[in-house]
Amino acid sequence: MPTPSDVDIWPLLGVRIAVSDIELAPVDDRTALDLGRLAASGIHGNFLPFTTPWTRGSEVEVARNVFRYQSRLRHDMSPEHWSLEFAARLDHTLIGVQSLEAERFPTTRSAESGSWLGQAWQGKGIGTLNRIAILTLAFDGLGAAEVTTSAWADNVASNAVTRKLGYEPNGEERLDREGRVTVQKRFRMSHAMWDSRGPDLRPHVQLDGVEALRDWLGID
Repeated sequence: MPTPSDVDIWPLLGVRIAVSDIELAPVDDRTALDLGRLAASGIHGNFLPFTTPWTRGSEVEVARNVFRYQSRLRHDMSPEHWSLEFAARLDHTLIGVQSLEAERFPTTRSAESGSWLGQAWQGKGIGTLNRIAILTLAFDGLGAAEVTTSAWADNVASNAVTRKLGYEPNGEERLDREGRVTVQKRFRMSHAMWDSRGPDLRPHVQLDGVEALRDWLGID
């Protein structure tokens, strides 16, 4: 019997998503360390776009937060609950993270996306391309019926991408953000809405390695 390859052991490692000059590839330990350094160099100013304040602290603390989080997700991943974490690279330069998370996906066909970019790459349209890439994986690669997302009401950049792609409002709630009540807005994209998007939101997206991932996650 041949020695199992890395992809045999962990099929996510074989997945690649390419759109324009951006590639999304799975986060491994080496990349998690590099993402920690990227996050430590700055994602936002005083504004906190995340529900958990993992970007607060010294540079070393922030980098450790990223590494611990990524390590825990891989440890806990199973067909019943998974978070697919992809490192985004622009012309081979590491720029951020795009993720897709789900529970009982073979039954629910519902997933939630999330992302962050280093400050130097914000406001350049990259967030839109990253979201299109992960939605392509969800709908065209994994057969999702819907993908949800959420953001604070004052997260202008994230909400702009969401509106541009045509999500529908999916409720909101008042949450504690660092001791202050803040509204978190939720949004939903159905498969039909995805299929009906305009030509300007249809760049070519290349998906590789998805079949082995589907088999591993029990997706028919």
